[in-house]
Amino acid sequence: MTQVISIVQEKGGAGKTTLLSSLAALMVADGAKIAVIDTDPQRHLEAWAMKERTPLDWHYEEDDERLIPTVKALKGAEPPYDAIFIDTAGFKSAMSIYAINAASLVLIPSKANEADAKGAMRTHAHVQSVAESMDKTIASYVVMMDIDSHTNITQSVIDALDAQTIPRLEAMCGHRTGFKEMTSTGELPTGPAKREAQKILAELQYKKLLDYYGGAKWQKSA
Repeated sequence: MTQVISIVQEKGGAGKTTLLSSLAALMVADGAKIAVIDTDPQRHLEAWAMKERTPLDWHYEEDDERLIPTVKALKGAEPPYDAIFIDTAGFKSAMSIYAINAASLVLIPSKANEADAKGAMRTHAHVQSVAESMDKTIASYVVMMDIDSHTNITQSVIDALDAQTIPRLEAMCGHRTGFKEMTSTGELPTGPAKREAQKILAELQYKKLLDYYGGAKWQKSA
């Protein structure tokens, strides 16, 4: 069964496309058949995928009412996709609601600053509200992006998330040149950036959140 993973954060510039493209490329390297859908008007994910250096299928969808039909069509593909990733814009919209509704896993990137942390908290609450309204379970985790782990602000943001019992991954992506380079190469991040992205992927596997790796812990209703 094809898993849908949405990357959502109401605050712009938090690292959504970086997180998505890193995970998608790593899964492709592991042999997964992947499709990505860019719904952000800035179309950064589309620009990365169009370079065709990572063998996956990509789509751009600007009509929020077409997102669910697009996802359903992709889920009906033969041979089936192992995962479909959806990238969203940095603001609340009908599109983000549809992206959350389509997913069994939502990842919420956050940089180490107050605006991103507050955006992550609101986004997590939004995900849970959508899940409750649809009578389903949607796993939701914050992923710290572009951080310096040795700074006080990073620890302050982590403490604030933990104080609100917001689920988050222990693995984090630091401020690495490799993440910026991948935007222009259309490939995996390299060097330390790749290793940090691999830690994110490994923790998702460990938590049994990725169906491709045999971890169908969360079941989304049809």
